[in-house]
Amino acid sequence: MLFMIGIERPLKDDTAWGIVVPVFEKFGYGCVSAADDKSEILYRAKAAILEMAAEMVSDGYSLASLDEGFVDYRKEHPDFDEWMAIEVPVESLKGRQKRINITLSEPLLARVDAYVGFHHEFKDRSDFIAQAADRLMQAE
Repeated sequence: MLFMIGIERPLKDDTAWGIVVPVFEKFGYGCVSAADDKSEILYRAKAAILEMAAEMVSDGYSLASLDEGFVDYRKEHPDFDEWMAIEVPVESLKGRQKRINITLSEPLLARVDAYVGFHHEFKDRSDFIAQAADRLMQAE
């Protein structure tokens, strides 16, 4: 997934480079980091993004809500002189699975099973129901 990061140049030789990832702010999270050397900026930014995305997943948020692409955050963060887009593989972060008991009518369950049988992007009926629920909630 693509993330915009802001980079703040150090004012002195003995201070760090500042890093901000503003997309998390709309969910009430702050995602910031720092790098002692310019060469560490991408590593530190990716680590901060992965950690914050994992926190959001554990709090019940969908990672798809972070997918904004290129956004200009310069007005909201004027202290950050440079901006770049970086790709971070947050899609692999998923919350812990929890077994639940649900009730569906037999005809609906048969339709779900038939659909999953012909659509191999779903691992099983649980995966189908989870993805369907996630898509419906994202549409709102």
